[in-house]
Parts: sequence; structure tokens; C-alpha cells
Amino acid sequence: MLADLSPLEVTALAVALVGLIPVITQYRDETKLFAAGYVLLVVGMVATNVEVFFLGSVFNFIEHAVGIGLAGVTFFAAAYVRRKNVIKGGEGS
Repeated sequence: MLADLSPLEVTALAVALVGLIPVITQYRDETKLFAAGYVLLVVGMVATNVEVFFLGSVFNFIEHAVGIGLAGVTFFAAAYVRRKNVIKGGEGS
């Protein structure tokens, strides 16, 4: 069963989990949507590896709907809010 895991997907999960360290340690209120988007990507990576073991179609849906789709919407919202704040002359301009 472990042989069914893709080395590329396991490596991507490891990189995503290590990437959580700076996301968590450098978290600020202004970056909460970007942090949420990254966490959703990590959820997708976990789901893509778990789907090998059980509930494949459920975890495949989670991978694509949450890990890719919802993360994309969250990053879009984060970029929109950030741009709006910069144009207003707010934080970080």
C-alpha cells in the first residue's frame, strides 16, 4: 500500500509542511488571507497523499475543491484586499 504513494507527491507534501514554518512564525493580521490560502494548499497536499489509502474519491474531491479551488479563491481575495489597501495608501505602501 505504501508503494502506491507517488514520490513526487510525498516530496511536495514534505516541502509544503516545511513551508508552514515561516507562514506560521511570520503571521500578521495583514497576511491572514495569504496564510489561509497556503494552509488550504497544504490540506490539498495531505488529501492527495491520503487518497491512496482510503476514500479515494472523497479525498480527491478535497484535494481539488479545497486544496486547489478554494485556495485559489482565497489567494484572489488576498491579492484584491492587498491591492485595495495599497491604492488607498494604507499599510505597506
